[in-house]
Amino acid sequence: MAKLVVITKGLSVLPHELNEKWITIGRADGNMFQIAAPSVSGRHCEVRFQDGELLVRDLQSTNGTFVEGKKITEGMLKPEQTLRLGEVELRLETSAPEAKPGTSFVSKMLATKAAPVVPKITLPETPKPTPAGEVNSIGVPESGVVEPGRKFQVLFVDDSMAFLEAFTELCSLLSKQTWEIHTAPTADRALSILQQHSIDLAVLDIGMPMLDGLQLLGIIRRRYPGVKIAVMTGSATEAKRADSLASGAELFIEKPVSSDGIKVVFNMLNDLVSWTHREGFTGALQHVGLQEVIQMECNSRHSSILEIRNQQLIGQIFIEAGAITHAAVGTLAGEKAFNHLLSLKGGEFQLKPFKAPPQRTVQSNWEVLLLEAARCSDEDTAFITKKSAEASAVPPAPGSPPTEPPKVSPATDDKHAVLGDDIVVVATYDGKWKPADDSKK
Repeated sequence: MAKLVVITKGLSVLPHELNEKWITIGRADGNMFQIAAPSVSGRHCEVRFQDGELLVRDLQSTNGTFVEGKKITEGMLKPEQTLRLGEVELRLETSAPEAKPGTSFVSKMLATKAAPVVPKITLPETPKPTPAGEVNSIGVPESGVVEPGRKFQVLFVDDSMAFLEAFTELCSLLSKQTWEIHTAPTADRALSILQQHSIDLAVLDIGMPMLDGLQLLGIIRRRYPGVKIAVMTGSATEAKRADSLASGAELFIEKPVSSDGIKVVFNMLNDLVSWTHREGFTGALQHVGLQEVIQMECNSRHSSILEIRNQQLIGQIFIEAGAITHAAVGTLAGEKAFNHLLSLKGGEFQLKPFKAPPQRTVQSNWEVLLLEAARCSDEDTAFITKKSAEASAVPPAPGSPPTEPPKVSPATDDKHAVLGDDIVVVATYDGKWKPADDSKK
């Protein structure tokens, strides 16, 4: 048995029993070991008992974490040594567990003199098999179905090992083994994992040492444009939300503090990573407009290759992190190729995984490109209409008989008549009737 004992005078805090899982220590509610002292940060440090020693990690505390008087970022605490958090001292004590007849050992996750606080992140019991015909509301959504043996590669980056341990354990359970989860407590470790694995989704905490989550987000966007990114933080503000989404995050989530909250977050993340892997997404141009597809990809800051084809041609539009960087069809490239592809009235398209284009021939904003393509399409339509009208008004070929004007039939209320051979003029009228031969009758 191992426990941490507060030895600072004036603080009445019960010892905290340790196990091989990470626990957080701090002043705020939600810590597994809460110490209500002014010099202790809200989330001060985290510890894990392993092989008879205590691994200690500072969580960017204000007043520092010290092992035997030495300030540490990460260190080991041996039995009977002291750990100081700000001005509060603790000692690691170990002893053989006492077995009392008729009683079972109960691990106190959190014990203070004032009132025990139940940890907010708890793991559910092993789920029972779902009865036939009953819909399971928690689990992998339909969009998360993948081919047999294929697992989504998901990376969680957070400076708290305690949170990573609890969160990833429950996500692994909910994913039903369709996720392969990687964890990193620092940005450099996260970048190393990205180099070694083809990551589909990265979930980043903002508040991390050395390199924060927003800086890491920018690096991932530039180096790995095909990776989906979600930001998850325990201190959510509108400013952080705006900064995260503007930097290219797909989702901005407040860090869950309960198992139910983790389930909700898991379903959002699972839907996001599943959408990432819908390769081979196809459609028909007469049913779905290319403009709508391009808007969807660019607004979502996706990276993909939009391949368009009909019986005569095959063209490609490269979309990189929400920006159109290249278009090609036949001998055309750049904006001319883009305008030509969007003028097609029929065919098929397919969204393919992103690969770097052979060259970058487009610099304009995608909204400007769509407006210009629409203008060109309107001009082409007007030109075709004018040509059709001119073709219907072509003059007769040389040598063909002229077309006679239509005859107008006389009518009772009409003063005009068409002259013919059977009509004889006998008189004219210029105010007075006169015979045609100027003779008087």
